Amino acid sequence: MQENTTDDPVLDEPSVAERTTSAGVSRRRLLRGGSLLGVGSLLGVTGGGVDSTAAEEIESAAGGGCNRPDDVVHLEYGEYESWEDIYWMSNGDRENLAIVPSPTYAGDTALQLRVRDGDHWGLSTHYSFDDGLLELNGRVAFALNTSWAMGNESEHCRIWNCAMSLGEGSAGGGVPDGTNGWSNRLYVSTKETDSDGPFHLLSYTYHMDQNQDHDYLLQQEPYAVRQPEIVPGRWYELEYYVCMNTIGDDGVANPDGVIQYWLDGDLIYDRRDLRFTEDHENNIIETNGPAGYYGGRYVAPQNLYSYYANHSMALDGTFGEGC
Repeated sequence: MQENTTDDPVLDEPSVAERTTSAGVSRRRLLRGGSLLGVGSLLGVTGGGVDSTAAEEIESAAGGGCNRPDDVVHLEYGEYESWEDIYWMSNGDRENLAIVPSPTYAGDTALQLRVRDGDHWGLSTHYSFDDGLLELNGRVAFALNTSWAMGNESEHCRIWNCAMSLGEGSAGGGVPDGTNGWSNRLYVSTKETDSDGPFHLLSYTYHMDQNQDHDYLLQQEPYAVRQPEIVPGRWYELEYYVCMNTIGDDGVANPDGVIQYWLDGDLIYDRRDLRFTEDHENNIIETNGPAGYYGGRYVAPQNLYSYYANHSMALDGTFGEGC
């Protein structure tokens, strides 16, 4: 696919997007009692019906509860002149990301992210939360271009930064100690599949008990609820939920931090035993956003393009219906 054009288009699937933007970002809740504060709701067209099976899974995961967010942010890319009005870049080449008129999922525009043939980085971007969050429930539609292909030996490409606290413990082989950063990122992978797809997903987390922790979303893996397949040329709706662990009276992190993913309304990943932090003031959720990074030990075998639309975030709470 040529840069910023659509000679190899992904499929358009019309949807409805709310066209509001909120910039108010604050942290006003504290974690208490070691319990899960909330779980994200279903993705889908605004005003659409809720699949009963997925709804039951969500209700069960959340203990039947609902946690109102402090704020909800909807990013409509067509309202901005540049992606740099929304996100900032920590690594890579800013020329690898652009707002484009096609292909789109909803509205008039999408983000196109490129990883060049022979490179590791597209780029890593961040939407920042100035005061930090204890909970983040995010949604985004994404697609891979139709000719997306990878290597055969369990090669991976990052497509999204789900939640991060930036610091030496968040990436690059650093070791989180509860005060120096942590991260959770989502990758597509050729693990147990073919180089031209459909691809599998990988949840990649830096946490206090293991840096570079790989959780493949495969049937035999402990935290995988389903084994989704990502087909190039198709749009998907991702929802992700990250909740900080509680901290005991002795200042020690409890193993109750949460990461969950949904794909097209189905719960696909559910992990609730994580220790991210021992500092609820300075080592909590700072950023999330689109990313493209291929490898470590290998580089992109061709130009790869991913697309994003409808990035929404519930801050210190969830999108829960009826709440």
